[in-house]
Amino acid sequence: MTIPRMVGLLVSLAAIGIAVVVVRVDQMLVMRRIQQLQFRQTDLRREIWTQEMELARLRSPRMIRERAERIGLDTGRPSGEKIAGARR
Repeated sequence: MTIPRMVGLLVSLAAIGIAVVVVRVDQMLVMRRIQQLQFRQTDLRREIWTQEMELARLRSPRMIRERAERIGLDTGRPSGEKIAGARR
């Protein structure tokens, strides 16, 4: 093998090695970003679930009655009176 061919082979192998390292570093950065986004997604899902629970609590008939009484609205029936046949 001649010297120019050896130099060409070494340069080619060095370029391939550098390319592999660059690709691996880029892959590592992308994987880290994916992991961060997955953690954020989990946190946001937990926050959405908490807000949905709070919304369901605020939409409950008991809470609506309590808020209406607190601001002085007439609820249409005396406090403490139960509706016949109401499900609980």
